[in-house]
Amino acid sequence: MKNFKSINEVRKKIDEMDTKILDLISDRRKLVIEAVKHKRKDQIVDKERIEKIIMSLRKNAKKKELSEDMIEVIWRKMIQGFIEYERKIFDKVHQKKD
Repeated sequence: MKNFKSINEVRKKIDEMDTKILDLISDRRKLVIEAVKHKRKDQIVDKERIEKIIMSLRKNAKKKELSEDMIEVIWRKMIQGFIEYERKIFDKVHQKKD
């Protein structure tokens, strides 16, 4: 990691990173849309898969010396947001298939 000369340099780097994170979330949304095409409405929430994701992320967070609890909170919130998004788009996505 670079030695920063000012808080503004650090903030600029954080802003750049936030943009990259948004790009990744946008890519994830596109994959969620594809997944919805292959689901029935009762498959939107897959508790077993969610728990596997969380356990894997906690393990990876620990390896990266990140707070496992923080990562879990972030991902559960993101997953819940995508579940709500799937419910919102489900009928529209499946109308296109018919």
